[in-house]
Amino acid sequence: MQSAMNFDVTIDALRHFMRVTVSGAPALDELLSMIHLLGVESETWQEAKVLVDLRGVTTPFTRPEQFRIGEEAAASLSHMDRIASLVPPERVTRVSEKAARRNGTNVRVFGDERAAVAWLVADLAD
Repeated sequence: MQSAMNFDVTIDALRHFMRVTVSGAPALDELLSMIHLLGVESETWQEAKVLVDLRGVTTPFTRPEQFRIGEEAAASLSHMDRIASLVPPERVTRVSEKAARRNGTNVRVFGDERAAVAWLVADLAD
């Protein structure tokens, strides 16, 4: 059993949304715990939109694990207006997105950062 975390998390407040950057090789339980803690932390954020950049995560998650990640996002981040999950294009499966959306959380998975940001701020143009 490893005792040290194998990943880093950075949280930045940007103009219209928050940016959470995760890098390294988190185990599933570590990632689920991090999502839960983000849920607590995000209650204090000024913005209710977040870009979660997972492009630096090297852990290969199975489809059932991706589903579990989506369920945790829905449980912990349901108070957020929009959650854009940014992953390498070859890792876009939409499994976590479907799990989160099924539970009422507005999550979209993107393989392109510009598209993710455009979706997050789309209602600002109205």
